[in-house]
Amino acid sequence: MQPNHAQDKAIVAQSAIHVYFLITPEVHLLDLAGPIQAFHEAQLIHSGFVVHFVGFDSEVTSRQGMGISGLKLPPAELPPHSIVIACASRYHVDIYSDPASQKSITWLKNVPRKDTTLASLCTGAFLLGKAGWLDGRECTTHHTLTAQLQRDFPKANVVSDRIHVKSGMVCTSAGVTAGIDLCLDIIEDKAGAYCSIAVARELVVCRRRMANDPQISSHLSFRNHISPFVHSVQDYIACHFNEKLSLARLSSQFRVSQRHLQRLFKTYTGMTVRDYIAELRLEEARHIINRGETIERAAHQAGFNAASSLRSAWKRKYYSLPSQTLTR
Repeated sequence: MQPNHAQDKAIVAQSAIHVYFLITPEVHLLDLAGPIQAFHEAQLIHSGFVVHFVGFDSEVTSRQGMGISGLKLPPAELPPHSIVIACASRYHVDIYSDPASQKSITWLKNVPRKDTTLASLCTGAFLLGKAGWLDGRECTTHHTLTAQLQRDFPKANVVSDRIHVKSGMVCTSAGVTAGIDLCLDIIEDKAGAYCSIAVARELVVCRRRMANDPQISSHLSFRNHISPFVHSVQDYIACHFNEKLSLARLSSQFRVSQRHLQRLFKTYTGMTVRDYIAELRLEEARHIINRGETIERAAHQAGFNAASSLRSAWKRKYYSLPSQTLTR
């Protein structure tokens, strides 16, 4: 039985979400391919995504020697709520000084709207920096280049221990496969958790829910099993964990006894249904609080019946209270 994710679909059904991969000379293939595949899979789930490949050269040669052709010129105006992804190129002291990259920098300075999401893959952070988008923001890049990024852009706050960083409308990633984590996070923001989870499973990657959390998301931590039935139950929980979700409701939904459901779920995941729901709710609450919401609002949105319930669950897991655990 398939989970009901109509609510997630409604997020993108309102209007198209245009994604522009801004490609410059000597682009790295893996930095480019992973994020493209992530949005391609997202398109298959939510037709609201529209992907474009743009650059100021119609053809470029990748760092690995493969040619990429058919690039379109970046648009003079961006549609509302667009996503622009600055792809990674080979780093050298004169990075992004070629004519096509210089035009890209000018375009990045002038064209993004207030509702545009700007993202960078690996050294793409240097491209955003040259366009002025890193000033006063937290950001990151490949771990071997964070010191150089800080030297080049002293007004930025470069962090070296993150998979990816979101600061306002600007998102930066550590590069290579970290670009996939970043894109999964953007997909969740635009199309909902179910779409992001489904894409991660299709790509066979571990989805990190939060940029500053080194742990694997609870949505995927307990999915290393081969039971289609239990995966379906987990999918349903992922879409409804912020509602009143009881064992009785789940057993009715999947037409099995509560005892049988509990037994199968514990066998394949190693935890009870109740504990699994609590894990997802805690992760969601942490995500909401990190966005600046109050504990009371986070408890309500994550499915806890009261803020005191969230605090109790938090204390059992983290041995502290939310205000003591969160650092940003």
